[in-house]
Amino acid sequence: MFVPRALRLKGVKESQKSKKEQPAQVAAQGAEISSEDALVTAMQQTSTTSPATLNEQVDPKSVTRGPRFTTTPITPEYIAQLTAGIELIFTDYAHQNLASAKWLRERYRTVNGEEKFIHLTAILEHANIASLKPEATQVLVRKAIQQHASSKLQLSENGFYVRRRSSTYPLSFIPQNSFSVVDDNGLGFWDQRTIYVEPHVRHFCKTPAKVAHWLQEHGQIKQKWLPIQAVQTLYNSCGFVVLSGNVMHEDVWKKWRSAEKPVDWKVMTKVEHTKRTNEYLELLDKSRRDLKRKHNVTTVTEEAGTGADAPKVPSATKHKKRKRAKSKVNDDLQEQEDADMGDDTVSEGVREHPGKRTA
Repeated sequence: MFVPRALRLKGVKESQKSKKEQPAQVAAQGAEISSEDALVTAMQQTSTTSPATLNEQVDPKSVTRGPRFTTTPITPEYIAQLTAGIELIFTDYAHQNLASAKWLRERYRTVNGEEKFIHLTAILEHANIASLKPEATQVLVRKAIQQHASSKLQLSENGFYVRRRSSTYPLSFIPQNSFSVVDDNGLGFWDQRTIYVEPHVRHFCKTPAKVAHWLQEHGQIKQKWLPIQAVQTLYNSCGFVVLSGNVMHEDVWKKWRSAEKPVDWKVMTKVEHTKRTNEYLELLDKSRRDLKRKHNVTTVTEEAGTGADAPKVPSATKHKKRKRAKSKVNDDLQEQEDADMGDDTVSEGVREHPGKRTA
């Protein structure tokens, strides 16, 4: 038994443990040892590996998740559009136009002793090709040339360069100085071969390759008007298309337009478009002049009513001035009435006392 120190100092002694308790202590120690052995045995029997997973049946129909981004498929129509865009780069118009001819000259390369080849990477950078979606690659450009333009364009032996076949340039009916040729009416050579178009789809004209391909496939273009020489974008919804044949022959033009092809397209010659544009600008200018004249007449009328030299004052100030003038007039009238009444009083006094003089 435990005895506190203060009691032990007073003589109280702790009771001594009897020897009979020793076997119990030994038994307790043996129990602790046996419990430790049991714990070790239990841990040895416990598996540290996870149980095998059960084969769960997953319904494939319930798994609908796919890739986050989809790739636009490469269709035959896209390859045809790509071909039309490549052909526009090498037309006679492009070879004679200052800007496009400069673009070609800066990228000409000599391959195996042959000149005027252009690398496919330069073709991909051209506006006619760069505006196409999905983005073109060298493989697709090579495929388009091999499938659709092998008669007009020539690939190098290694397949990385392209040029126009020398046998197709220049066309016999295109003069070398085409930009200097003018007819008797002062109309330029290419102006006689240019049409204005508004396609059926908005933003169609920002992709020249699509416009050229659609006209060739769905426009029923006269054979003598082909190939298409250039597509000039005015806005995303309209532009000029330069053909190879003259469109100023009225009978041929009316016959083609009677078919109304392409469907839902607005088409007219560049000459007609220029004429209508000038008429519209004249009407717009006339309406502006009429509006300005009407405004001037109104201003003069207002100045005549208020006085040309009168300073312009706000309406609130004018109202206050009118009120002051009115009150002043009333005061003057009141003073005049008072004066009249005073005169009447004096005259009455004189009549009452005619012999009395007033000072």
